[in-house]
Amino acid sequence: MKNIISLLIGVFLSSNVFTQPPIDRYNSNLFSTISESTNILFSSNVPQPVPGGGFYESITGYPLNVDEFSTTPVNLYMNIFQPTGDTLSKRPLIIICFGGGFVTGSKDHWSIRLLAQELAKRGYVTAVIDYRLGMNIFDAELSKRAVYRGVQDGRSAVRFFKADAANANSYRVDPDHIYIGGHSAGAFVATHNAYLDTEVERPASTYVWQQGCGFLDWNTCWCPDQGCLDCAGDNQSYSGHAKAIFSLAGALGDTEYMEGNEDPKVVMFHSEDDETVPYESGEPFGSLLWAVVGSDLPVVYGSTPMSDRADNIGLPKDFYTYTNRGHDVHEQTSSTLYTDIVPGISDWFFDELLKPNQHVISGKIYVCNSTPEQIYEVTPDLASYYDWEIIGGSFVNMSNWDNQVTVIWDINAPIKSISMTPYSSLDAKGDEVVLNITTASSFQNTWMLGSNTWSNDEGWTLGQLPESCHNVVIPNQTSEININVHPNISTTIKSLYIGTNATLTVQNPSQITVQD
Repeated sequence: MKNIISLLIGVFLSSNVFTQPPIDRYNSNLFSTISESTNILFSSNVPQPVPGGGFYESITGYPLNVDEFSTTPVNLYMNIFQPTGDTLSKRPLIIICFGGGFVTGSKDHWSIRLLAQELAKRGYVTAVIDYRLGMNIFDAELSKRAVYRGVQDGRSAVRFFKADAANANSYRVDPDHIYIGGHSAGAFVATHNAYLDTEVERPASTYVWQQGCGFLDWNTCWCPDQGCLDCAGDNQSYSGHAKAIFSLAGALGDTEYMEGNEDPKVVMFHSEDDETVPYESGEPFGSLLWAVVGSDLPVVYGSTPMSDRADNIGLPKDFYTYTNRGHDVHEQTSSTLYTDIVPGISDWFFDELLKPNQHVISGKIYVCNSTPEQIYEVTPDLASYYDWEIIGGSFVNMSNWDNQVTVIWDINAPIKSISMTPYSSLDAKGDEVVLNITTASSFQNTWMLGSNTWSNDEGWTLGQLPESCHNVVIPNQTSEININVHPNISTTIKSLYIGTNATLTVQNPSQITVQD
């Protein structure tokens, strides 16, 4: 039995040495179908304010005059989407929040679900979430409590996946790649998740705060402290801060929340003719609240000032700006999304967070015919999978999980090159790098610096140190220079020319052997 197990392990390992590269995720619909897990509890017994009554609540049915001092516990749920047939052990996650001004809406809104489904087809895990509704639109300070509740609930959703990854990892989410976004109020949840991230930045009204109550609000009631950012909901030992965000017609309470280039990266979509959330700055619902007597909402800062602030602090961002899409910047019809929305979100996360860093292949470009076997490598630990390819030669030693390969060049091949395409552990495909190779029986390698060290690749026109087939030239100089060969260097070259005003100093026990 032990021998059979050893044989099976050997077959498995050998079969993984020369496999096809992973699929190129995130840039197209690689999965045709997705699975959905519905009504997954992620936050239990969180306090939601009760409707306060009054004329406007009675005619709209929306909780827009809530009693912040009176709450009832509620549970929050999410629906989770995963690409069908996906075998990757860890995937990035995008949490998506619906819009509705913190008084209406649900995770079942068609465009929010469609966003989640289309992003899942590209290889993400996605989740649409509930968050608590209820706002007091007649008091600018009290209204901030509604946004803060939504932020707490968005953070609770992030914590759910971090806790799951630390335990069963039922959804195979990479806890280091959790992103959040949304539309309108849902975008407020995302932007404040990213940038309202310290206790100091909390609005004063999220602590104990007074509200009028009783007959004609003649009495004073006290609204409870809403607690810290991660003090509502479950899994409070984890941080609910997301790594990056997307914002569809969103805004921020204060652009000063955006502090530096290490803050979460953001991609924004906003139309100039948005009459609900200001493209620049102002009160939300500016075109509607004239009809609501006594309305009072705080000034917020839309995508343009957020974009400007990002530029000022060096924070990576992208901004899709439009002139005629209105508030529903992502909805082309009542059942379809604009074609640039899903690629805009997915490509931004891919380019900024998932794609491997640019690689450089190190190794000899000019190869002597006498030494066709060479080693080439890239910096280790920047990728998890290396798709090596060769033209005009063959691999002597190659593994797709190794950053170094050994090749032997066919000196008679008219074209010779080695290339490598890196993939991250999340199957994100990086840019291909190519090294074109020239083989010959001899090369001229000319020194092009002043006084310096022989063992300096940058000092030679070939970009590599002299070797056996090199005709080495140290050209005539207008002033004296000295090239120093440090001890313990032993090199054979084809020929050597030392021009006027140039000196070559070979320190013992170094040795340079000239064939001709």
